[in-house]
Amino acid sequence: MKPLNSEKISSEEMTILDNNSEWLGIPKSHLMECAGYSVAAKIMNRGYLEINNKAVIFCGTGNNGGDGFVVARHLCSYDVKVLVILVGDPDKIRTKEAQLNWNIIYNNLNYSIDVEIVKDSTDLISIGNSIKEDKSYHVIVDGLLGTGIEGKIREPIASAIDLINDIKKADNERITIVSIDIPSGLDPNTGDVSDKAVKADLVVTFHRRKKGLSCSSDYIKEVIEKSIGIPPEASLFTGIGDFIPTLKKRRKDVHKGEFGKILIIGGSKNYSGAPAYASLTGINFGIDLVITYVPEIIGNVLRSFSPNIIIRTNKGNWLNIEALDELTKLIKWADSIVIGPGLGTEKETEKLFVELLKISKNQKKPMVLDADALKLVKEHLDLIKGLPIILTPHEGELKIMTGLELPVFNNIKDRSKITRDLAKKLDLTLLIKGPFDYVSNGKQTKINKTGCPEMSIGGTGDILAGLCACFLATDNTPFKSACSAAFFNGILGEFCKSTIGSRFTALDMVNNINNAIKSVFNF
Repeated sequence: MKPLNSEKISSEEMTILDNNSEWLGIPKSHLMECAGYSVAAKIMNRGYLEINNKAVIFCGTGNNGGDGFVVARHLCSYDVKVLVILVGDPDKIRTKEAQLNWNIIYNNLNYSIDVEIVKDSTDLISIGNSIKEDKSYHVIVDGLLGTGIEGKIREPIASAIDLINDIKKADNERITIVSIDIPSGLDPNTGDVSDKAVKADLVVTFHRRKKGLSCSSDYIKEVIEKSIGIPPEASLFTGIGDFIPTLKKRRKDVHKGEFGKILIIGGSKNYSGAPAYASLTGINFGIDLVITYVPEIIGNVLRSFSPNIIIRTNKGNWLNIEALDELTKLIKWADSIVIGPGLGTEKETEKLFVELLKISKNQKKPMVLDADALKLVKEHLDLIKGLPIILTPHEGELKIMTGLELPVFNNIKDRSKITRDLAKKLDLTLLIKGPFDYVSNGKQTKINKTGCPEMSIGGTGDILAGLCACFLATDNTPFKSACSAAFFNGILGEFCKSTIGSRFTALDMVNNINNAIKSVFNF
């Protein structure tokens, strides 16, 4: 199944795919090996190098440089003499994959590969003169900077870019410049050059063409795409790549309330646990402030769950229109809102619900509609169309809400199409819960496979709604929030099963949020 993304890819999307591939069991070192080999093979297949020709590879200390080290290994296997210029300190090589390949060429391949280490821009003067004078150099490989470039380029990288362009200008016919993935200095997403960039004859880009790559650029003559072994599953299924960028960190100068404020609206005389689970999820996730608004009849019950829960109440057994004034102020205060856990479907509650939707529509507040709110919204879908809203139905709730019936959960093609079409029609983000969770905003669709059957207990859906609100409140889009919430909710269940046993509760999941996050980064 083709992923629902554009043909071109952003640098952020590429990072997600790299990390998701690793989550699927494909080491990043494998991807780096494929990347370096594809560049070396293309150089040789194009006839850029002949017998007794030499290649020089400029490498930075990131993964782009790591790709360059691999290129060097494969070029020397073709009996090409290679000079690797590391522009930076070897001790500052940033990833274990790049460090591995540096160690190989620096420690073991001294016969076929020469190495120069540049720590200062003045070191480049003599190196540049040698390359210009030695007419056996025919190829320069640019592996200085990858897709993470932004702003003014620092030394000695800036001088290395100037040197590459100067060598090409001095002998245009002899020298071919090949850039790895992206010309160093060029913005991979926009194609802009804010400072300076390598002028490449050929760019070998990986997996899919980056959005900023265009042959109409003054810096690019030709672009080719090469597969490096990233499988369709890396873009189709959620993974750690989706999760990492949404797990925001506090700034050093942050103040209380700046790292998320969530409003939970729900509860009734029949259900007190549901809003409590959603609230405790926000608190244990690390959101600064969570206010839970419930009927007075269950207010003290919720207060007994934890002193961390801030409870506001309205008189009665169910929420009703009398709560509107106070909730209007709280909606303005909140960064994200959850409506539905334990709410009930009384007529008086529906009147309040409709007014809350109208207020949220005017303010365009990020919102999660869950549980009873999904039943109430059936007659009011016009009020939520096009808003930053996440709907979280399971199959039964979806049928009540829309009348749609879904194929079996692992019929990926058909179920994805139904999810995507409905999300597009409603112009919002849809998260359909099940053994596989399906997430779509009508443009992109992802499937989540984390979780376990033991999660089919009361409260796990409320935790999922709370997680959606957490990611929304910390400045993530509805689609990314829904993907990360579904992924991490399943991870919570898996973690509890592995550490507690098969008979865990929703409260066990809430209490293990921090431990489960740590487990993701130790996989």
